[in-house]
Amino acid sequence: MAENEISKLSEEVTASLLEDDAVRVYILDGETVVSEYSTAQPLSNPYTFDASHFLPNKQVMDLPKFFSIAADLIKDAQTRAGATTFVQLTEEYPPEPFDDIGDEVIVYRVLRREPAKMNAKGTGRPHRKSTHYYDVISPEYPNKAVVIESRPVDHLIEFSCWGKSNKLANARALWLEKLFVNHAWAFTVQGVERFFWKDRGPDTYMTSGGQRLFYRPVNFFMRLREFEVKATSLVRQIKIDWGLAGTYSSEIKVFDLNTDK
Repeated sequence: MAENEISKLSEEVTASLLEDDAVRVYILDGETVVSEYSTAQPLSNPYTFDASHFLPNKQVMDLPKFFSIAADLIKDAQTRAGATTFVQLTEEYPPEPFDDIGDEVIVYRVLRREPAKMNAKGTGRPHRKSTHYYDVISPEYPNKAVVIESRPVDHLIEFSCWGKSNKLANARALWLEKLFVNHAWAFTVQGVERFFWKDRGPDTYMTSGGQRLFYRPVNFFMRLREFEVKATSLVRQIKIDWGLAGTYSSEIKVFDLNTDK
């Protein structure tokens, strides 16, 4: 699967985010800078906390995991039905010869992947930019705030049921449609935001090596969320003004996450 087809919900923090910005400390006497120096607080990876608390479900969901759950559903349904030979789920244009697969196979491919619409009916403008989802400040990292942003992404996914006869392909398409409709909860509890059967495509066949192969495309809609993380320093500059009489006042510049970027 191509890199741009993978939906990543959690991103690894980059080295630049882990390097804390140096805090500048100025010692002032009126308008005169008596002394200044830089200091930085050593930081470890802020992803030691459990990121699942910030997700809509407990399991992180992406496209590879979605197809893995679909394969488990298909296999489990055949096992419960007492099947002795199993119909496989594989990617579109599999490298294996059809003779090695059997009389039937189910293949998947992503027909469309796009930003979700911003209104409830799905007719508004696309939600292209990630928006604020959650933030956390840990006492372990007093000068760092981790901000989590998210954006919904819609997918139209095709599951094509291939068979060596019309009857096999037709029966398997209806079987798969009912299986996923009745077990949509298996996807949503593991992180899919929305999942439903959209439609079925036209019945088609092709001839390969003198063998007719029939396939029935069944399309499903799936929405999941992609997450981005940002680490922000809260304090970047400290000024200490001793004053003329030897008394001092201090000023700490704090960056508000809601206004400063």
